Amino acid sequence: MLSKSKICVILGSLLAIIGVLFLLYKSDDISVYVQGHRINKFTKHAGHYIMSSVEKESDDGSFSVILKWKPGILEQELKISPVLKDLRATFKVDANNECEFKITDLQDSRFQLPENEPFPFTKQRQGTKDKESNLFETEISQVGQKFYFELRRKQTQEIIFSTRNHPIYFTDKYLEISTNLDESMIFGLGDRRTDFIIKSGKYSFWTSDAVKIDDGTPGNQLYGFHPMYLRRDIKSNQFHVTLFRNAYGHQVDYKQHSHLTYKCIGGNIDFKFFIGDSNPETSIKLYHNYINGWVLHPFWVQGFHQCRWGYKNSDQLMDVWNSYNKYNIPLDSLWTDIDYMYKYQDFTIDFEKFNLQQMQQIYNLSDPNGVHWSSIVDVGIALESDAAYRGIDMNVFIQSGRTNKTFIGKVWPGETYFPDFNHPNSTDYWYEGLKNLTSFGLQQDGIWIDMNEFDSFVSGEIIPNQTIMDKILDYLAIAPPSLPFNPLGMEQIDHKTLSLSAKHYSGENALLVNATNNYTITQYDVHNLNGFGEGLATYRAAKRLGRKLTFILSRSTMFGSGRYVQHWNGDADSTWEYMRYSIPAIMNFNMYGIPFNGDDICGLFQDVTAELCARWQQLGSLYPFSRNHNGDNSISQEPYAFPDSPYVLSSTIKTLNIRYQLLKFYYHLFVKANGAGTIFRPLFWQYPADNQAYQQDMQFMIGDYLMAAPVMEQGDESQQVTYSCFYVPQNAVFYDFYNQTQIKSGKYCQNISFDAVVPLYIRAGKIVHIQDKTTVLRSRFLDNTFTLMVALNEDSFAEGSILTINDYNDDNNIITNCQESGNCVANILAKGQFKSTNIFELTLQVESESNNTNYQTIYVDKLIVSGISQNGEIYSKTIYLDQKPFVIDRDNITYQLEIQL
Repeated sequence: MLSKSKICVILGSLLAIIGVLFLLYKSDDISVYVQGHRINKFTKHAGHYIMSSVEKESDDGSFSVILKWKPGILEQELKISPVLKDLRATFKVDANNECEFKITDLQDSRFQLPENEPFPFTKQRQGTKDKESNLFETEISQVGQKFYFELRRKQTQEIIFSTRNHPIYFTDKYLEISTNLDESMIFGLGDRRTDFIIKSGKYSFWTSDAVKIDDGTPGNQLYGFHPMYLRRDIKSNQFHVTLFRNAYGHQVDYKQHSHLTYKCIGGNIDFKFFIGDSNPETSIKLYHNYINGWVLHPFWVQGFHQCRWGYKNSDQLMDVWNSYNKYNIPLDSLWTDIDYMYKYQDFTIDFEKFNLQQMQQIYNLSDPNGVHWSSIVDVGIALESDAAYRGIDMNVFIQSGRTNKTFIGKVWPGETYFPDFNHPNSTDYWYEGLKNLTSFGLQQDGIWIDMNEFDSFVSGEIIPNQTIMDKILDYLAIAPPSLPFNPLGMEQIDHKTLSLSAKHYSGENALLVNATNNYTITQYDVHNLNGFGEGLATYRAAKRLGRKLTFILSRSTMFGSGRYVQHWNGDADSTWEYMRYSIPAIMNFNMYGIPFNGDDICGLFQDVTAELCARWQQLGSLYPFSRNHNGDNSISQEPYAFPDSPYVLSSTIKTLNIRYQLLKFYYHLFVKANGAGTIFRPLFWQYPADNQAYQQDMQFMIGDYLMAAPVMEQGDESQQVTYSCFYVPQNAVFYDFYNQTQIKSGKYCQNISFDAVVPLYIRAGKIVHIQDKTTVLRSRFLDNTFTLMVALNEDSFAEGSILTINDYNDDNNIITNCQESGNCVANILAKGQFKSTNIFELTLQVESESNNTNYQTIYVDKLIVSGISQNGEIYSKTIYLDQKPFVIDRDNITYQLEIQL
């Protein structure tokens, strides 16, 4: 029992702590945990910038001007983040459809991203430009007036960006700038699970480990950092992309049809604009060119994948592998999560649990049943591990700003160090670690880099012998650097991540960013670059390990990451809501330049129902990246794991067979795009003038060929059907992929059984090549013989394209023929006409996409022709060409046949 004296001491200590906290709260060393306390007080009476002078003007419309701060009469100084009194605002014309607006200090000395590789940079700024050819025009205030900047589309006078009637604040650790938006829709705005059309709200930009739906309140962001948006002006139906080229944490406050405000905790005000037209793809391709495009994956990755956190030994892997083989379920890769590691330590295998001979059997690609090994590598390096000792020797770990010793966090193996991917030795270190896995006789074909926000199980850092007071101050985030604004709202900015004061390498030979003027780079500066840095290091290591085409699945990404990695949407709950939001998320990452993307099919957390898993498998069969992934504490959710609901297995087999029929077609879209543009698209992408199409974010297009209308809601369990509706846009015609029935504009509803395949439709005027001979369980066994599905339009015309190579499994064949020495895409044109009442003549023609197209021999031995129109009737015919296949091996081939109706 406590004595009165001890109670008094405890109460006195608590009062002292409360008093200290109160003083800190009142001081300018305010916690970032308290939302906007100081900045709101400052902005209430703050002054504004006036345009002091015009420094430079160019014939192409570029300019630079000097700004000076005019304090407000009642302005209160923001001591922890003073106003920068003198600024330079510049506008640069990079091309007639691309430009940049930037505000910096006069010396341009603040920490910022370099404008060169590996980061995004301008490709088009060259030569003399004519102001008259610009698609845009600008307006700024007069000298001596309050500064504003306005960018307009010249043809329509729509506002692209305008600070008119909005304040601009530029302090040391707080920037604010707003733009008018008028009547518009915006899409994108970062990595988050939400609707595709962004609604009014406050959106955080700060890479975090989060399983959340973003309803427009701060702190609901996910793993990546993509501060761009695609905007549609509703009046003119024109599109453009805006990128905020600033890697610091920030918040975007958005009010639909009104304005958008950026509130940022560092760096410069830096915007890039990409001015498109009425086709949203135009703006996106300009943006992708700027962010260095996206990398092509190996063909096998297009197949189906099975993964679970919870395959705890190789016996369980063998059971899964044998079951997939037993039930004839297509599979290209069986993944291992952290279970395979020795004590969860990177670059190791626990051979007591994972028998080497069993793993070599599963992952033996010379065996017809063998699959590819894809495995996880977490970013945290366990203390007292071989990788830790090697990292200490190479001096590659992030350092604590508190202790000046190696920074310590905590992840799966316990206390961990974190590699500093800015350090010049870090790529060698990462390569050595990944190479260690090859010493066991296994090929890590897919590399999965996870927890790379960086995620930690403690907020801030672990400091040995830390006092209670230090722990309290850490919890309240009063440790430096102190910030006047928290972009996460009421969530600690270092929640489950590293202290902002953690130090990175800052020398001249840094791999990512150099510091100037003896500035020490900290997590405050580069937190949002962590995933990008690891992705780049992994890509470089994979190349050194001999990977020709790489597959690196990264959870955390940044604008520009698509040049090096692929992505999935991260941890998902096994709910209908999470399944629905997977579609907008994949569409977003197609805009962000990482089109090979998917979601955890059937969900990672919670126990999935049989019905939901069946519907998710149907939807997921058409994801670009298709992987069933399950959590450690959930019930099994492999397709065969529902014996009381056999429709899960039967539906999965059917729907994956469709995926594998389309596999080479799907892959050809990636090859043909050549690293720029989208693959998995919203419906309005093809029909931008149809306002109703913008509301259909549960449907999607694959290229401009196929429309999918998956079942996204719960159905009737007793009847095992769902009444599901979908929309066909105005003036559109499609044909059912399975029975060639024609559908035109309007709303369609139907009962779809739990055992169904995903509803899929071919757009009229397109040719889709499939392989429909037999069930193929591995992508490497698909041959070079195709069926052409020809969906004629009202003019009896259709077009498509196909790769002109016959071996997709050889990366060198793809690289040499499709990337390095030319092109491997041929266009196929189909034109039909009636020769007589019941004879329809169809002519097929092959045209090279470029002058240097490379040809290997491929065969077409079957045609499925839809849309033959006669006297108001629509016919479809299947024609077998076994006796006389259509051989594609050179340019300008013509193939003609007569179809008897």
